[in-house]
Amino acid sequence: MARLVFDLDGTLVHSAPTMTVAANAMLAEIGRRPAPEATVLGFVGHGMRRLVERLLEVTGGVPEGGVEPHLAAYRRHYEADPVTGTSPYPGVPEALARLAADGHGIAVCTQKPDRPARAIIDGVGLGRHVAALTGGDSLPGVLKPDPRLFRHAADRLAPGPEIMIGDSATDAETARAAGAKFLLHTEGYNARRPETFGADGVFADYAELPGLVSAVLARA
Repeated sequence: MARLVFDLDGTLVHSAPTMTVAANAMLAEIGRRPAPEATVLGFVGHGMRRLVERLLEVTGGVPEGGVEPHLAAYRRHYEADPVTGTSPYPGVPEALARLAADGHGIAVCTQKPDRPARAIIDGVGLGRHVAALTGGDSLPGVLKPDPRLFRHAADRLAPGPEIMIGDSATDAETARAAGAKFLLHTEGYNARRPETFGADGVFADYAELPGLVSAVLARA
């Protein structure tokens, strides 16, 4: 049986609407125009600090006080309610239930801080399937693609072959750095063609995932 390590945003859940609400509340506090969801999406995947920094840059520049006060404002707005507007992709609960029933260990490894990540996983009904969570502040100063974040999640599962499931180049790089296989969710937040990722498999429909995992393990 395998260790399956999932990304969160753009992989298990569609969270862009919730992040956009928090981002625009933060921007409104300093009199900035709201950012469309597509703009916010373009900055997802590199941690909250980078998200806030890029939003400030494209809406008028980083204020003299720097990023930190606005990062704190974004976190305040986001962590007040990280669940409303966020939902699992179709078929995710059923796929996780099937994978768990097949004996695979399931973990989440995300750039999102631990507290809102856990609130989302539990709030959308995935918590019973997720045995381990590593978030963006589980290891201070460490974010994907650093393989230490992957190891922190995977090593809390029973031993077995390792597969990273994600939607982004960062997830693909994390898998390579950790020596894990990589499966690409094509309906997430990446803007690249699937064939450019060097993935061991790709899927759009979560109904395909259990069979894809089995196929990857058979080739290992």
